Amino acid sequence: AILVVSGDVTVDEVRALAEKYYGPIPPKELPKRIRVQEPKRVAATRLSLASPRVAQPNWTRSYLAPSYTGGETRHAYALQVLADVLGGGATSRLYRSLVVEQQIALSTGAYYTPGSLDLTTFGVWASPKPGVAIEDLEKAVEAELRKLVSEGVGGEETTRSKTRMRAEAAYARDSLMGPANLFGAALAQGRTIEDVEKWPDRIGEVTIEEVNAAARFVIDDKTAVTAILLPEPSS
Repeated sequence: AILVVSGDVTVDEVRALAEKYYGPIPPKELPKRIRVQEPKRVAATRLSLASPRVAQPNWTRSYLAPSYTGGETRHAYALQVLADVLGGGATSRLYRSLVVEQQIALSTGAYYTPGSLDLTTFGVWASPKPGVAIEDLEKAVEAELRKLVSEGVGGEETTRSKTRMRAEAAYARDSLMGPANLFGAALAQGRTIEDVEKWPDRIGEVTIEEVNAAARFVIDDKTAVTAILLPEPSS
């Protein structure tokens, strides 16, 4: 168990309370952790669900990816930058192409969660504008992904993403809860306080070549999982 306390307290105060409330709990041997490993993917997978509870169609494609502690870990920081370049807000590639220029999507983005203990996922998603077929939206996203893999990212967009990510890391320290959550999550995932402290510097050191190498390593539509969520057709 990991206890993180943040606020106007001293080490002695926290230690006394911890010993009072946690000290009487007798220790016991933990059972061996059995972790089910993700099997190697050999083919693309498609899932489709229609429900009357769905108000807006949504398209998602995810790829098996390394994390901080699982798989080809050298790509973890570059994949974070890649996710921001691809789908990190109104200046990202997907938003500019699908929402602003082509005007076929209401929203779009990318995600990557490197804190998983084993392998994790890197993915992109988009929601079509009314009247736009989900198939047309899919083709447009695929075109952007192919362009990314073949041409790579640019220097200006990479620098912009790294600057934004480092600024967000600084803003996260403005609250009592933010740093506590960051340190607690990292320690629970087998990482260190140093990993958290040096995260902005490591993001800043990511090169364009590393981002492009990470994109080529992860983005493979032959083994991707595509999920489509649709409203239930009216009878």
